[in-house]
Amino acid sequence: MKPIIAVTMHTGDKKLEINETYIQSVELAGGIPLCIPHLDAQDVEALLNKVDGLLLIGGHDVNPYLYGQEPHQKLGMFHTKRDNSDLAILQSAFKRQMPILAICRGHQVLNVAFGGTLIQDIPSQWEQPLAHAQASMRDEATHTVKINGEKLRAIFGTEEIRTNSFHHQAIDQLGEGLVAAGVAVDGMNEAVEHDEHPFCIGVQWHPEAMAPFGDANSIKLFQSFIEACK
Repeated sequence: MKPIIAVTMHTGDKKLEINETYIQSVELAGGIPLCIPHLDAQDVEALLNKVDGLLLIGGHDVNPYLYGQEPHQKLGMFHTKRDNSDLAILQSAFKRQMPILAICRGHQVLNVAFGGTLIQDIPSQWEQPLAHAQASMRDEATHTVKINGEKLRAIFGTEEIRTNSFHHQAIDQLGEGLVAAGVAVDGMNEAVEHDEHPFCIGVQWHPEAMAPFGDANSIKLFQSFIEACK
């Protein structure tokens, strides 16, 4: 039987949304996506009893209160209900040793869940940054990521890949147990792995935007995630 993957959703204007490429990437890798709303903490266990893996998707900024900071003047929109839901689902999935793949905002939520902090606005808080919010199409790879993590090196079979990039926030101080698994040439964190979990990986780029268009490394990442969920 194909593994069922809980996929979080983005908060839109009076609606919940998800880019179709997340769905396509899970299906392409052999999983069944199950899109989930923002849940109250008491409902998380009932959900996780029904699924085999967790995919945390991108979206708005994370409430800085959750990592002990006041809002930067260039902080974007955040939704505390979604933050609380994502954190509750993630923490419960981690305790179960359930495979977790966290993308973009999900990568940042993963760091906050383990006590890490975020750069609230890269252009004003990071010296000489790359173009981390690219103008090119979503399936275009625009900058290099050096792969340092053992798990990601095994997945990609290389120490360097090209990725796309759509973010103005990023990981600052790493959360407990997380290992820096990928870095951009300007020093920005691009990937993490948890050192005590068989498959808990966060990436700052958007592999779901490239996998349906044939990008080999993006496909490998989703295939490895789905295989871990079996």
